[in-house]
Amino acid sequence: MQTFKLDITGVDEVAKRLTEYGKDANRAMGIAVMAAAADIGARADAIVPEDLGPLRASQHITIPKAGSKVARATIRYGGPSEQYALVQHERMDYVHPNGGQAKYLEEPFLEETDAWPARFKDRLKAAGMRI
Repeated sequence: MQTFKLDITGVDEVAKRLTEYGKDANRAMGIAVMAAAADIGARADAIVPEDLGPLRASQHITIPKAGSKVARATIRYGGPSEQYALVQHERMDYVHPNGGQAKYLEEPFLEETDAWPARFKDRLKAAGMRI
């Protein structure tokens, strides 16, 4: 009978590096998601309907939570007047004499996601993730 012996060294170092890489990846994902949300929000602000300006000023972006395994950002308009923001977003038949348009949030979102995964990969690299 033949016997083989296998010694594996450096397992602790590999585990440590994988843990660090996981933290780096979570951080990069959060930064990339926030960058995407900021760009979507900026493009949305450029086309949000404008009457007196409160709708544009009501944009709120929630940022990804540090340390979370899920990177999520939310963009909202309207604040207490959320129903007004929804109507302005959905009604294609409204005329906006002071500028802006319906689908002011949807269009920038679709522009962003149509360019994925390449655009998101670029955002991850910009956030310092090695890809």
